[in-house]
Amino acid sequence: MDGSLFLLLLLSGLLRTTSGVSRQYHYINVRMSWPEAQSYCREKYTDLATVDTMDDVNRLVNIVDAGYSGSVWIGLKRGTQTRWVWSNGENTLTQYSAWYAGEPKNENKCGFIANGVWKSYSCSNQFFFMCYSGSAGYVRVEMWKNWMDAQSYCRQYYTDLPTIDNSEKLNQIKSIIPSVSWVWIGLFQDSWEWSDKWSRFFRNWAAGQPSQTSGSGDCVGMSTTNSGKWAHESCDLKRSFICHGGPKSPYRSFIYVNERKTWQDAQSYCRARFTDLATADNMSDVSLLVNSVDAGYRGSVWIGLHNGTEYRWVWSMGSLSQYSNWYPGEPNGDGECVISLNGRWYDESCSAVLPFVCFNDSTGFIITETALTWRDAQSYCRKQHTDLASISSAEQQNLIGNAGSLWIGLFKDSWEWSDRWNLSFRNWAAGQPSQSSGSGDCVGMATTDTGKWARYSCDLQQPFICYGDDTLIKKQIVRLKLSCNGKCTLNDPSLQTAILNQISEKLKNMGLESDSKISWRKGEGEEVFHQEINRKASSNDKCNK
Repeated sequence: MDGSLFLLLLLSGLLRTTSGVSRQYHYINVRMSWPEAQSYCREKYTDLATVDTMDDVNRLVNIVDAGYSGSVWIGLKRGTQTRWVWSNGENTLTQYSAWYAGEPKNENKCGFIANGVWKSYSCSNQFFFMCYSGSAGYVRVEMWKNWMDAQSYCRQYYTDLPTIDNSEKLNQIKSIIPSVSWVWIGLFQDSWEWSDKWSRFFRNWAAGQPSQTSGSGDCVGMSTTNSGKWAHESCDLKRSFICHGGPKSPYRSFIYVNERKTWQDAQSYCRARFTDLATADNMSDVSLLVNSVDAGYRGSVWIGLHNGTEYRWVWSMGSLSQYSNWYPGEPNGDGECVISLNGRWYDESCSAVLPFVCFNDSTGFIITETALTWRDAQSYCRKQHTDLASISSAEQQNLIGNAGSLWIGLFKDSWEWSDRWNLSFRNWAAGQPSQSSGSGDCVGMATTDTGKWARYSCDLQQPFICYGDDTLIKKQIVRLKLSCNGKCTLNDPSLQTAILNQISEKLKNMGLESDSKISWRKGEGEEVFHQEINRKASSNDKCNK
């Protein structure tokens, strides 16, 4: 019997884009200061909005409520490091530069080409300029404009001011302009940084911005009119704001990756495929992390904690210390853990053996007379109750009273999460974090020992745990039609495997990802193919695709 056979082919694989990062943006119609907006975004999403292109700017403008015409906070703030970078967001000057001797000059903020080399000048001066367009290449524009206006013109009519990251591109531009001509290029000096530490330098400043006047502000707002232009303002102003990233679930999705990588390579992998390396807020998260690891693995795994540069006093339960009750002159450097003595706080060596105060969600504060080190007291409280006590008000301090020396949950911490998560829950093993020389700046979690943490060299290669949804795995169902003459045996598993191998080779030849996976999708009766009769039988049972 002749027929046409239909099948459904399920393809799942890595779909990557070369057009940049497509972020989820969320407009929050609540007025907050910039730091409050940052905390909100980090708690609910990923961070305040980060922007790479004019397309991103347009998306931001379009998500703001139609009735709102003020400015909104985005994630840009003044940093401490000044760098020369390119208008399109790249920072390639460590690989290639063509500065004239003595350049760039500190007082100048924008770059131009003169006599085939780069020089710096005040951005307010007016020169001709070069634009770059992907299709048209480099275009010389004979219009007198300052650097910012030249940038706006190029972005409106072409792509951007040109980026020159090799000698070939420089020679192309030199061949277009007269040797004595001065033309703006995409170089500018920048001292701003993204809240989420994103490394690109796309900027969309309004005319006259960023202002150098005193008190002009260290945080950036985006106009909801004026093509989404940016200006810096006082961080204390109350503004609506825009976050980026998917909504954070209180229960994270943890993914164990059984590939040995350094901490930095593991971080890059997690950020590309998921959200970031795993973070943990409590012992329930630690249990989920341990349970996500393959049963046969007994070593340690990377999580998202690494050594930072800022020391802070934080609570064992995970929050920063807002309320304080230090005795005058304290903390004085005696240690990195805190005791309550006669109603006031003192820093003390964490190895001292003292009674302590636990907190229980059901019963409140519980004073335990057994003397332990701070770390052992923390483990006891987490096992028997909730955690060591956090004290956030004078009323809570009064509940402890004026007892003798008691450990409380405050400790000094210099560790930070890869995704900038601001909670400070820690689950260190005994003797950790080690202060010995060369003990490492990255954190691994034991897959035994109740998931305790230890510091290791970041260059150590070991498996790791990510969190978030896999944004690169996409499934696509493709319906194919095959015809055959005579008796058809396409539901033979060996023949189906052979066809899959041929399709896989075709996909590779088309330039699709080599790690894509394809499989047959079975329908009713566990069969892949379903026959549709449309012509007479033939004695030839050979199937043709």
